Amino acid sequence: MILDCRDMECPRPVLATKKALDSLPDDATLIVEVNTLSGRENCKRFALSQHCSYSEEQLPDGATRLVIVKGKGYVSGPDVDNPVEAMIVRERQNSVLVLSGAFAAALLSASCCLVPTLFVLFGVSFAGVVNVAVLEPYRWIFTLSALGMLSFGFYRMVIRKQIECDCEPSAASKVLKGLFWVLFLLTVAVLFYPYYEGWIWQE
Repeated sequence: MILDCRDMECPRPVLATKKALDSLPDDATLIVEVNTLSGRENCKRFALSQHCSYSEEQLPDGATRLVIVKGKGYVSGPDVDNPVEAMIVRERQNSVLVLSGAFAAALLSASCCLVPTLFVLFGVSFAGVVNVAVLEPYRWIFTLSALGMLSFGFYRMVIRKQIECDCEPSAASKVLKGLFWVLFLLTVAVLFYPYYEGWIWQE
C-alpha cells in the first residue's frame, strides 16, 4: 500500500499512517511518502512506538519515502484525535520517571550531608542519623546512577530531536514538561549539595 502524505499538516500524516496500518495484516508493508519534517519524524516515531520497523529513502522531488513493515507486536489502539500528542505525553512521562529515579539516587548520594542538615532544620536529634554513615561506601554508585539517569533524561527531553506538532500542547503535556524541569533542578541541587554545603553555612 502506498500512502501519499505530502503537504499534510500535523497530525494528519500520523492519523493516515495509523489508519492504514490498522487495516493491514502482520508483516505487510506500508509505503508513506511525506515532504514535511514534522510529518516524517512523527511517522517514524509512531512506527517505532507500534513495534514496526522502517527504512527511508529520499525521493527526487525532495520528499521522503518511509517503508514501514507492520510487526507482529503491533497493537491497534483506540482512535484519538491527535496521536502525536499522545506520543508526546508518553515520552514525557518516561522522561519524568527517569528523572524521579535520578532524584532518588541523588538523595541517597547526598544523604551523608543532606539528612543531618534536614534534621537540624527541623529540630530533630542526631541520634536518628547514625545509620546514614552506612551508605557512605556506596555513595559513588548512587552518584554515578544519578548522573547517568540525569544525562539520559536530559538527552531524551532536550537534546534528542523532539516530536513536532503545530497543535496547541495539552495541559498534561505542559504539566509533565514543568515537572521534568522541577525534578531536574532538584536533582542537580541535591546531588551537588555536599560541595556547596559549607558555603551555605559559611564554614
